[in-house]
Amino acid sequence: MFKIKLCITGLLFVQTIACKSQSKFTESIFEVKGVCGMCENRIENALDLKGIKLADWDLESKKLRVIYKNSMYTELEVHEILAAVGHATDKVKVTKTAYDKLHKCCKYE
Repeated sequence: MFKIKLCITGLLFVQTIACKSQSKFTESIFEVKGVCGMCENRIENALDLKGIKLADWDLESKKLRVIYKNSMYTELEVHEILAAVGHATDKVKVTKTAYDKLHKCCKYE
């Protein structure tokens, strides 16, 4: 009986540690304005930063899937990074200066 309790306690401990390590990252999916493959490269490259595990923008749906370390970034900060390179999101509008730097084919407005 003691061995069974010990095994169950050990399994619960391992599961708790596994859950805590998984919660270090946050996944967000949101719309990012863009129109072409150059936009896709710019969006994904802007998020090629330490603490960002994945950034995948889909040209057809205009949706970005990003997985980031929540101790380093907030979702709003991810939106701000994208706006800084010229791509608006539903939470952050792009400045005229950043938008004007986009290549002619990347103008989405």
